[in-house]
Parts: sequence; C-alpha cells; structure tokens
Amino acid sequence: MATDDPEPLDPALVGLEPAELWRQFDALRRIPRASKREHGVRAYLAGVAERAGWEVVTDDAGNILLRTPGRGRGVASAPLAIQGHMDMVCEKLSEVEHDFERDPIRLRRAVRRFGGREREVLQAHGTTLGSDNGIGCAAALALALTAGLDHPPLELLFTADEEEAMSGAFGVDPGLLRARRLLNFDAELEGRIYLSCAGGRELHAVWELDRDHRHPDDAAVRVSVRGLLGGHSGVDIEHARANAIAVMIGLLTAKELDLEGVRVASCDGGGRANAIARSAETVLWCARSRVRELARGFELAGQRVAESFASIDPGLVIEFEELPADAYARIPGPVSALTSRSILEALRNQRDGVLSWSPLIPGLVETSNNLATVETCEHEMRLVAMARSSKAGAIESFQERCERSLEASGASIEFKGGFPGWEAKLDTSLLRTAQASYAAVFGRAVKLEAIHAGLECGVLHDRIPGIEMIAFGPDIHDAHTPNESLVIDTVEPFWRFVVQLAADLV
Repeated sequence: MATDDPEPLDPALVGLEPAELWRQFDALRRIPRASKREHGVRAYLAGVAERAGWEVVTDDAGNILLRTPGRGRGVASAPLAIQGHMDMVCEKLSEVEHDFERDPIRLRRAVRRFGGREREVLQAHGTTLGSDNGIGCAAALALALTAGLDHPPLELLFTADEEEAMSGAFGVDPGLLRARRLLNFDAELEGRIYLSCAGGRELHAVWELDRDHRHPDDAAVRVSVRGLLGGHSGVDIEHARANAIAVMIGLLTAKELDLEGVRVASCDGGGRANAIARSAETVLWCARSRVRELARGFELAGQRVAESFASIDPGLVIEFEELPADAYARIPGPVSALTSRSILEALRNQRDGVLSWSPLIPGLVETSNNLATVETCEHEMRLVAMARSSKAGAIESFQERCERSLEASGASIEFKGGFPGWEAKLDTSLLRTAQASYAAVFGRAVKLEAIHAGLECGVLHDRIPGIEMIAFGPDIHDAHTPNESLVIDTVEPFWRFVVQLAADLV
C-alpha cells in the first residue's frame, strides 16, 4: 500500500529504488524537524497510520509508536520493534539562506570519492541532509506499507530529541513496547551490524566576565577559523579532523604570539555538542601600535597550523583583520587582562580528539573528547565539551581532571546530557537470525561492529528488560555537517537485508 503524496517526487530521487522508501524519505525531508520541534513529523506519521488503519500511541516525551499488523507468514508472530529518531541536526553553510523552522531540505545528487572509489551520493544544498535518521525512518515506514512482504506485527517507534539529549528514548515507558526484539536503523555503514556503542556526557564550564573600559588608543581585531570539514563527534573523531575551537585556542596560545596587554572581547565557535566545530572567531582589543605585530604573529602561527592539517582538512582558512572604528560600539568591552589570560590558559589545557583506543577491538576509539561550542555574551563565556567512552568510569575520570583545571581558572562546572553505553552480546537469537539472513541475501558474512557514538540502543536496553537489539543502516558520511552524504547504492542492499530479516523473524 503506497501512501498519498500530494507533491511530485523530488527530481533528485526519481528512478531510485525501492520506490516506497524514497517516497517516504521525500515526504520527511519536506518537514522541518529540529530537535524538540518534531510536531510536523508526528502529525505526518499519525496521518500515515490513520490512512492505513494502524494503532497510534504518543507519549509525554514526544515519541510516537505505530502498531501495524503482521503480513503473510508473520500474521500470528511475536511483534518486532523497529526504531529510529525523528529529529535531525540543523547545520548549514554560513552563506546559505535556509530556515530550519520552515524550509524543506533541498536535495541534489553528487559524486564523492570514498575508499578510492567514486560513489553517487545524495546531499542537500548547503545544509545537513537529514538522512540521519530520515532514511531509517523512511525504511521503517516502507516495510509496513509495501504489499506482499512477510513480516511480524510491527511496532514502529519514532523517538524525539535524539540529537540533543536523547530525551525521547529516556522518556520511553518500559511498558510501551510489547516486542522483545528491536531493529535500530540509525547506524551508518552498510554490511555491518552494530552491537555496542559508547556512552557520553557533556561538561559545561561558565566563566563570569569582568569587563573593562577600552583605552582610547585601543583597536579591535578579529581572528577567524573556517572552512573545516567538521563531522560527527563520535563517528568522525577517529579521522583527526581539525576542530575550529581547538585551532583557535592553539592560535591564541601559540609561541609565535605575545598577548601581553591584549584583552579578549569575545570568543565564539561550534554549533552542537555532538558535532566537530567547523568555524570559530575571536575578537581582541589591543593597542593600535601592536596590530601589525599581532597580525604577523597570527600569520606565522596560522601557517604552521594549516601545514599540520594540509592532508586532513585542506579547506582550513585562518584570517586576521582589524575592525573599522565605526564597529566599536557593537563590540563588547575587553575582559580584564588577568581573566583573559586565566581563561586562555584553562582552555589550552583542555584536550580534544581521541584520548585512547580500544585494546579489544582494533581501530575502535575507546575514549574521546570534543570541544564542541564556546559562546560569549556580555557577562559570561561558556564552553561545552562532550566526552565519550565505551570503558566504564573513563568519562567520569577524564572529566574530573578537566573540572579541576577549569575551576582553578574561576569557571563553574556542570555536567549534563549523560547517556549510557550499550554492551555487546553475541549469543542472542536476534543476532543469529540476522547473521543468517545477511548471508542468505549476499552470500557472505556480515561484519559485527561497535561504534564510538551514542545510539538510543544504550538507553532503550537499560529501560526495557529482556529486549534484544541490533543496529544497522546504509552508508552515511559526514553526518551533522552540510557535507552529509547518503551513498545511494547502499540503500538498496540495506533494504534487501531489512526485508529478508523481517521475513526470517516471523
């Protein structure tokens, strides 16, 4: 049964298979769905269910559950849960005009090179695509809507606010799901089944700023870092990409610079706790006579930094400019020299990137830290960093050391947004069936993986006793960035696996 779609399929999707999956993805990309503002998606899902005659359950956490009947051999089977999240990361290029509260995502096809191969991908025009997790939600709907497939009764669970706080998953009532088998469609490499994920927690540091008056001969200068790839702070942290905030801190504390008498006006960068910062800028006050000296120092430091990332982040741009006097009235006054030095020294001591690698799984990051956002207002500067780890106690141990360093500089510390990891289990009936299903379709063994990112599986496994779960999906690269790319030719094999596994679970 296909759903009513009042608008024609986006040209970028014409001819792609499976048709129902892409129709559902097209419908979802038209609906703004920032975290905590998924009302449009909920309304759409409820409408699909009403037309199909399915049961709909919503809860206080913003989640929506659609219960569909089994088909073919699966009519009388035990139910199967399929889970994805409704929200998407809302990031865009600075020069792109897009209102994530109102505008649909605009699609385009492109070609990118991965692993030495050119692949056709689906992207957006200068914004995140929303394939994380729109493609998983579309697949869940397509499975239930496509006639002629064998599958058990389905419980399609669409959670809210995954990208910011996982509040939807944390708010799931343990009695909401009747199923004790769950497929999560939020993984991002086809041909792999994920059995484990990292936990995480945010550290929020806040400094109170003591503003001075600027001196009559002061000039304002701006240093900006931009053009970086960014990426998912879990999945992409292993690639050692440049973090704009870390680059900025490195510049401000570089050996090539003498910041004696230079005072910070503002420092801002990054966008989200779970994204590697792509841009940052700092405004400084200094004596006008020192502008040329500072410019030369930043030039030398910038050359060194750019060379170190030339092969990883070749788009890195570092700019220094003196701001015009007519802009001074809009620039915050300088933070005292003592406070400026104290904050910069504390920031210099914060580690970013991979902290340790797993001793058990080659190539898997065990513990990492992402300097995610820094923001300045009139009276405060705020830093948010997210640590992740699959090792018990590692996050707490690392962040306690950060806390001591930051508190010594006068910052107040708060921890937020903690979520649990998910421990691998290799002896479940669901996994054995999934391995057999994959081999039956493709004639080869599926790879079993762990992921250094947060999946809602960790939360749901803690909340729902006795549930078995696995996660898988098609290839998505550079999620959480405007370069997000869904590899088109991985969607069809992902779908074939979904269909076979659903049939084998009857």
